Amino acid sequence: MAGIVACMWMVRGTELSQEVAKVILTDEDALKGYRKLRQYFGDDGNTMVATVEGDIFSYPLFAELYDLTDSLRRIEGVNGVISVADLYDITRDDSTESFRLQRIVSRRPASEAEVDSLEAKIRSLAFYDGLLMNDSTGTALIAISLDPAVLDTERKIDLVNSVRNPLLAFGERHSFETHMAGLPILRVNMHETVRKELVMFLLLALAVTAVTLLLFFRSFQMVIFPMLIVVAVIICTLGFIGLFNYKISLITGIIPALVTVICVPNCVYLITKYHTEYRRTGNKRQSLILMLQRIGLAAVMTNATTAAGIGTMAISDIAPLRELGIVGGLSVVAAFFMSILLIPTIFSFLPAPTPSQTRHLDRRSLGFVIRMIEQAFTHHRKLIYAVCAAIAVISAYGMTKIQAVSFMADDVPAESKVLKDLRYIEARFNGAFPFEILVDTGKRRGVIRRRTLQDIAALQDSLREYPEFSRSLSVADFAKAARQAIFGGGRDAYDLPSRDEMNLIGLYAQNTNIFNKNTISKSLADTNLQIARISTSVRDIGSVEMRRLVDSVQADVDAVFGSDSTVTTDVTGTTPIFIQANKTLIDNLIQSLILAFIAIALMMGFMFRRPRLIIISLIPNILPLLAVAGIMGYFSIPLKPSTALVFGVALGIAVDTTIHLLNRYRMSKRLGETVAQGVGNSLRDTGVGIIYTSLILFFGFVSFTLSDFGGTKALGLLLSLILIVAMLSNLFFLPSLLLSFDEDPAESMTKITSKPGHPKEHNIS
Repeated sequence: MAGIVACMWMVRGTELSQEVAKVILTDEDALKGYRKLRQYFGDDGNTMVATVEGDIFSYPLFAELYDLTDSLRRIEGVNGVISVADLYDITRDDSTESFRLQRIVSRRPASEAEVDSLEAKIRSLAFYDGLLMNDSTGTALIAISLDPAVLDTERKIDLVNSVRNPLLAFGERHSFETHMAGLPILRVNMHETVRKELVMFLLLALAVTAVTLLLFFRSFQMVIFPMLIVVAVIICTLGFIGLFNYKISLITGIIPALVTVICVPNCVYLITKYHTEYRRTGNKRQSLILMLQRIGLAAVMTNATTAAGIGTMAISDIAPLRELGIVGGLSVVAAFFMSILLIPTIFSFLPAPTPSQTRHLDRRSLGFVIRMIEQAFTHHRKLIYAVCAAIAVISAYGMTKIQAVSFMADDVPAESKVLKDLRYIEARFNGAFPFEILVDTGKRRGVIRRRTLQDIAALQDSLREYPEFSRSLSVADFAKAARQAIFGGGRDAYDLPSRDEMNLIGLYAQNTNIFNKNTISKSLADTNLQIARISTSVRDIGSVEMRRLVDSVQADVDAVFGSDSTVTTDVTGTTPIFIQANKTLIDNLIQSLILAFIAIALMMGFMFRRPRLIIISLIPNILPLLAVAGIMGYFSIPLKPSTALVFGVALGIAVDTTIHLLNRYRMSKRLGETVAQGVGNSLRDTGVGIIYTSLILFFGFVSFTLSDFGGTKALGLLLSLILIVAMLSNLFFLPSLLLSFDEDPAESMTKITSKPGHPKEHNIS
């Protein structure tokens, strides 16, 4: 075993994922446009924006903005910078019959008069209207394009910080707060938080479970060895990540902490049973053998159901979900073998348990609780059914209020500067995340046909009506700017050229290097001038509204281009693809939950071989899932990847308590006990272990609520709620169902005559 752990340590995977969200669709139709976008125009998510406030066209602020823009451009990893202090103008050169692209601000301005002249020039160019300035709020944007190759490595943190620091310093010098947004900001924020929380939650999970074990067993020996097993399982988990060449992402990063919390109950059940048998027999060796005989099958089944609850997600075609299913399921299997092999082996070499070490079995408080539970399901079953029915009805209604919605900045804390900056920029410039429309004319140079330019301009006019979008940009805007240049630069000349004017512009464009593949073709049209790109930014409005927006935009696109059979269009970009992928992710999680439920039902069938008992075993575990779904609806907790993930994981864990209780009940039935005797003895024999493990799981998962990620926080809270409700359901509801529906006719003739609630016990604990 030590050799296996050592090998897993050598191949452990610790590399963090560099992607903003490793949620990749495999639907070729959905990805077709996105792949075309990346093929012809590169990454659309490599731009960050920052705000500058004040009287921008005042000296010396404008001059210092010029210096800032120049310094940002010189940073290694920065591909380009656009600000009001670094804009270009298209002019007409009749001597060469070409256009020239000239910098408007060719040098650092030295006076207010010079700045005033530059302002007049910039404001005469309608091309820049709404792109970089919001005059009503006195806010200007700086757009910084970063190298995608750097953004895909850990160097992105240094790159973003090297850009952020001079921006912040500039704001401090001029007494305004600098706000920054964009996908690079989210990527760095997520990367840093994952790196911090991976270690924090692993240590926290270890600490919480260790303290809980100490409180329950009151013995350091009972803490040290289970924790050694937990550490070995964590190493195996990291080994699985390395063996499959996975990277640690937001979702896979919780697996070590998740497995830590799940692994400990194995040890608790085994040690508790060992102590129970030793107190009865007084023989250490015999007690260890009885421990394996009595709960060995239950241990196999509980770990199998937990592995099924997590492992069914391995069938998903969404990368992070698939990785969680594979690594999480294998880690649960590793936890089982580590526990079932090492606990008996370790304790066989240790001295027999002392009275102080088994004292936890005599806790009066737990004994009182067990007796109260037994009295409740023996004498007040109707009340239990009424309460469960009320919970089910109320929860079912609450479940109808659940909304499946996710946001680009879903996991960013509401009080964080990252989210506040995003909302600030959205309020002034509408969008901050990329949204793209591709128009494939199907013909070489089809982009510069006047009909195509007219259609693109018409579509841009439609986009302008949506408050969710910022100002869009396309090749039609450049055609308008070229016409303005042809007619001497007057603002009134900024319009689509006529057919004759297009011929003249085309002549000048052929002789102009600003229209080659290194400039406009790379940004807004491909090298063959066949595919055009309409680029804009969109608010983070959530998946529900985003789907409606995409459908509405698609209707506008169809209205403009639908009559031309040679033209194909794609509404795409990182933002709509991300939202669509999250919808698919939620659908996959629901499918995984259904599959997990079926798998667990089949395992129950294999274990109990009685249809009635299988149905009885599943009902108490549906109730907690229903209850938490109702809570989500009433408290407006949205169904998103992190919260949808809860149900499959929780089902696999929650059913463990059912298996332990029913396994003991099955033993009672084999010895000829009545249902009432079997239920009573099963509760007294397994109740303490159920309460122990449920509380360990509860405190372990509650620690997740300390996360800075909204998704991890929701995962911890909802898992904790489900497991507590599952514990109560299995302690109250399950015995009631057994007493009401599992009594055979023959048994009804041999009702016990002993005092109710205290049936005769057989010596099989």
